[in-house]
Amino acid sequence: MKQFSDARPRLVLGKRAQQALFTDISQRAQIEACGILLGAMDADGNWWIEEARALTNTADSPVYFEFDPAELLEAELAYPGQIMGVYHSHPTGFPRASNTDRANMQRVNQQEGIAWAWLIISGPFDADFQKRAHGTIATAPLIAYFHPDNHDLQRIPLILSEDDAPLPPTK
Repeated sequence: MKQFSDARPRLVLGKRAQQALFTDISQRAQIEACGILLGAMDADGNWWIEEARALTNTADSPVYFEFDPAELLEAELAYPGQIMGVYHSHPTGFPRASNTDRANMQRVNQQEGIAWAWLIISGPFDADFQKRAHGTIATAPLIAYFHPDNHDLQRIPLILSEDDAPLPPTK
């Protein structure tokens, strides 16, 4: 797994990904919408997210999500090296990682050695949200996390880019 310096990595979310996230949480407003974040990681450990792809929540629950294993495998084969993280919504409005979220983050990031960022979008995603959102997730509470080796769970600074597909800087 990539080792991170003491400087906190950040997650840069492109406009196209933001729009896909808005569509997904709007269409699955009553359950935890979930999916993958596609992009690249730069040499400093920052995640640059170009796309968000919805996956089925087999739990079909407002308080829990579980990816369809076949869909996740298909995505891993279709986008080798491009899955930079996962997202899910909290339609009930819980604005932080649950105990289940924390356990999954630790398992995937530390035990499995997968450097995924975790994005949580909190609701509710009701008519008022739809009205004030104007097709964007910028008005929703957004939290990004990562659980680096030998560290506690860390919140990651989140940047909403105006670029459709932001690219990491070249050195």
